[in-house]
Amino acid sequence: MKLFNFPFLVQKKIFHQMGYDDLFLLSLASSRMLKLLQLVPWKHIKAISYKTRKTHISVFAVKSQNDSLKVMELRPSKTVNQATKQMMHCSGYEMTYCPPSDTNKLIISFNQDTIESTVQFVHQYMNHLQYGCTILSYDLIFLPAVLPIKSNVLMLHMGMDPECLNDYISKMENQKCFTMKNQMKKLPLNNMKFHNSQHLNFINAYSLAPEIVSCFEGRTAVLYNSKIENSNIVDFVIRWQQGETAHNLKFLKIYLDSTHVFNPDVITRSLDIRKFTPSREPPRFQFPVINFFGAQETLQDHDLTMNTYVVRESDQIISSISISEDRFDFCVWEWTEKQTAEMGYIDKTSS
Repeated sequence: MKLFNFPFLVQKKIFHQMGYDDLFLLSLASSRMLKLLQLVPWKHIKAISYKTRKTHISVFAVKSQNDSLKVMELRPSKTVNQATKQMMHCSGYEMTYCPPSDTNKLIISFNQDTIESTVQFVHQYMNHLQYGCTILSYDLIFLPAVLPIKSNVLMLHMGMDPECLNDYISKMENQKCFTMKNQMKKLPLNNMKFHNSQHLNFINAYSLAPEIVSCFEGRTAVLYNSKIENSNIVDFVIRWQQGETAHNLKFLKIYLDSTHVFNPDVITRSLDIRKFTPSREPPRFQFPVINFFGAQETLQDHDLTMNTYVVRESDQIISSISISEDRFDFCVWEWTEKQTAEMGYIDKTSS
């Protein structure tokens, strides 16, 4: 192949001008070609996203917030045009596909017995483009849980069975960024993957919220439409102060369901909550988190200023705390109370 005779800079320019579907097929040509493609930097690709439809899986290369290019589709064999089907043997796998055309993207087909192996095969060969990865939708027709993907968005539809969902989540890798968009009639079962994910966004957490808050060991958690009581918040803060929970927590944000309301006075009277000095603006908590909603990733900056804080007994680390009728914010600093006082945010006489 003459392509191997060109200097690497020329090869790289050629690759960057090709379509991603053609690059995928090219990566299957030989192990030498795959290794060459793996040398090419693809940092403009933010994610390889698998979006599940009712009839197929679409695979996207996500370049930016508004720029997602479809690479291929994975479809059941019976829905594919038989006249254009071709076969290729690669790495012990027999791939059946329809090559890309002016009107259609590359289509890879599977039957009921090859769903899992097909998804795994495609993911393996997408690695040469992969900079980060997320599943952006979910349907039990397909089995994306077999993929070693650490950032997922699960769209939980009304008729989904909680037991099947729980089995699916249990097979997943431990998650870095995990978003649950719950629209189920029956509440999902609680799962350790919620507690262990580094960054959890749970839309419509409802009555799962108390147990997630009690057991969460990741860095950040944002729970929407939560059904959680004053006593759950008091218990969480006291256990954090005693070093019994949330050892890795950076921030926790809880939005209440419309059927629930906090009583800030009751919570405040039950805790040892202290005030930053009124003589200057309190420290501003800023922490960027990558969230996955819709079809792209977004970077959400959490920028919060709170007037009160609590102290962890074991190491004197402080956490800003804010309680309103419909929201709870808890932001853990890397500063001790003494260090915070030395920076002028706390009156030294009170620290």
